[in-house]
Amino acid sequence: MQAINLTAIGLEHLEMVDLDTPAPGAHEVLIRFEAASVNPRDLQILTGQFTPEVPLPLVPLSDGAGIVEAVGEGVERVAVGDRVTPTFFPNWLHGEALGEERAISSGLEAPGVLREYGVYHEDAVVRAAPHLTAHEAACLPCAGLTAWSALVDRSNIKAGNTVLVQGTGGVALAALQIAKALGAKVIIISSSDERLERAAYLGADHGINYARTPEWGPLAREMSGVGVDAVVDIGGAGTIQNSLAAIRHGGHINIIGYVAGIEMDITVLPLIIRNANLHGIGTGNRDSYEAYMDFIGEHILRPEIHERFPMGNVRQALTQLGEGGHMGKLTVSIS
Repeated sequence: MQAINLTAIGLEHLEMVDLDTPAPGAHEVLIRFEAASVNPRDLQILTGQFTPEVPLPLVPLSDGAGIVEAVGEGVERVAVGDRVTPTFFPNWLHGEALGEERAISSGLEAPGVLREYGVYHEDAVVRAAPHLTAHEAACLPCAGLTAWSALVDRSNIKAGNTVLVQGTGGVALAALQIAKALGAKVIIISSSDERLERAAYLGADHGINYARTPEWGPLAREMSGVGVDAVVDIGGAGTIQNSLAAIRHGGHINIIGYVAGIEMDITVLPLIIRNANLHGIGTGNRDSYEAYMDFIGEHILRPEIHERFPMGNVRQALTQLGEGGHMGKLTVSIS
């Protein structure tokens, strides 16, 4: 089978290789991959910014989707012909990760999805909602589940609530979709009027251009009335003060990224005054992912895909991801 290996740190070291096609053992399934999506974490791993401990050679990319080609003895969760996605953390099935559930992740400690075939334990795969294409399903294991964990598992968003979403990337637009399907109002911020217009088309109720309004937190609070119920915070250190200014008393700030800085310097007083709930979000467990997939099927949601790339052009997809300017997800066809 064809696969792409990272042989040394750096995008220039992504190489197409031929590997043996694996066979499933007991309680394992063989997936024929059709599509993958790229995440900022993938780029950070490949360029040495995520961790110095990268096992080489490595098949990269955590998120993909494909068809179950064969199953081993005793498999019950899926069947041949099902479209599935592997989970981001194959051993994190239920509840909080209190032990080693997060020790192995796709595309780092375990091989990723940038290959024609992969074998997974049946517990580590989830059926895709029937209406989703492979490219759409490939957008969900990391970005989509992160948004779901933030808004549903941590913030308990309901109809009539208000959610503030930072940016227009994969997590942000997944959060927009989830919040609107739940009946919440959404305020979205971006430095691009064009992307804010697209977000409005996708359902955003209000947009703020943070390049023109750097103190967007108080404005978002004013737009929502008493303050937003939850923030999907992608900036980290550079956005936490505005996020605190935006939330209501008892509101939730879900920190899922650090594009505006990694080291926070905040005083305790605003946290106390707002009675703030501060959550660090790192995807979620399989049970939560299955609940999210059921929700997607019920509401016929489709991830926003900005562009699709051939497998041989994965460097271009990753470069574009690093440059920004896209809206939604970038995906890769696997053949």
